[in-house]
Amino acid sequence: MDYSELVEAINKDDMKKANDLCAKILPILKKYLIATAGASPENAEDAVQRMFEYVIPKIQNNEIKSPSGILSYMLTGARHSYYKTLKVYDSDYFEQIDDQVVSEPDQTWRLIDEEKESILLWCLKQLKGHYRSLVKFMFDHPNADAEDIAEHFDITVNNVWIRKHRAIQQLNECVRDKIDK
Repeated sequence: MDYSELVEAINKDDMKKANDLCAKILPILKKYLIATAGASPENAEDAVQRMFEYVIPKIQNNEIKSPSGILSYMLTGARHSYYKTLKVYDSDYFEQIDDQVVSEPDQTWRLIDEEKESILLWCLKQLKGHYRSLVKFMFDHPNADAEDIAEHFDITVNNVWIRKHRAIQQLNECVRDKIDK
């Protein structure tokens, strides 16, 4: 399912289509909360409904910048809504989950992460030399600020911001193109 259709339907004020899409999305998000957060079906449904009450006005106000990322936004919003409910109504819950052992991510997520990493590495190699060296420096020195980078490359701070912006933009385009293939 293309979740960006929900953004398009709301932006076009097609509430019938938006309601149909929400009805299709609700059980998916509900199952997500049940599986990942241990929510009861009723609490999961309430959390998803509250998430929609929050997300739909954001879409209407053009605050959602990436329609393709709407699923991630909704998953995060539903999870936060559920945890907020627990915090208000079940203060013992957070004390209980502190004692639980966190399980390792499953193999599927590791494979996805490995694929994303290989795509990013491939795209890094496609950058022009000065962009590639800037990104490599930023990875090697994650705490470096713009002044540190400017000093290292003997460029102005303004030039650092411009190069950083362009490098990130090129990486985003490359990764997007590679994923869409």
